[in-house]
Amino acid sequence: MAVIEEISQDPVESKLPQQPQQPNPDEDGDVFFDSVDYEPEEYNRLLKEATDYKQKGNLHFAKGEYEQAIRHYEDALVLCPVSATKERAIYFGNITACHLKLTNYKDARDMATEALKLDPQYSKAILRRAQANEKMDTYSSLSDALEDYRTLAKQPDLDTHTKNECQRANKRLPPIIKEKMEKEKEEMMGKLKDLGNTLLGKFGLSTDNFQMQQDPSTGSYSVNFVQR
Repeated sequence: MAVIEEISQDPVESKLPQQPQQPNPDEDGDVFFDSVDYEPEEYNRLLKEATDYKQKGNLHFAKGEYEQAIRHYEDALVLCPVSATKERAIYFGNITACHLKLTNYKDARDMATEALKLDPQYSKAILRRAQANEKMDTYSSLSDALEDYRTLAKQPDLDTHTKNECQRANKRLPPIIKEKMEKEKEEMMGKLKDLGNTLLGKFGLSTDNFQMQQDPSTGSYSVNFVQR
């Protein structure tokens, strides 16, 4: 079962700017305040309300109600100040866990990426993105999954389960990636051949009239015309 994050409720005055920011004009001359320009009381109130929504999401997640959980995590993101990057990364990570359960692997990958933009060392987001990419099962996504597993394996203080998962992936994925690359290359060549035959057929030719030969000394290819 995916683990949903909990965050502390400690006061956050230390995260706030020491001096209040002055309003800045935008390109049209309108005055606005930066979104992190909160008084301490307001900042903490928003964090608490966001955490309340997260806890509601956790309850739905525990019941297997993943879509409802996503809605609460999204509500938490709406309220959470943009400067609270750790908390926001956790909310994105929790949404990722929901999408994995729902087998929405592309959405899971995208949400994990959002979490990692905020916290690049967030190990659970790296693992979940790797799992999502592996489930998408393309050459590109499998390659990305392997890269994430290898990145994660370098982190200190990983739990035993995550270490083992990374080790298994490092053994499991390379031959699968190679096989997937060859398969996708064959499919692409087949599509190109079909396209070529469509165009050449107008001139009474086909791709069979052209043979590719590789120069063993240089590795380059030459194309020879063959009359059939």
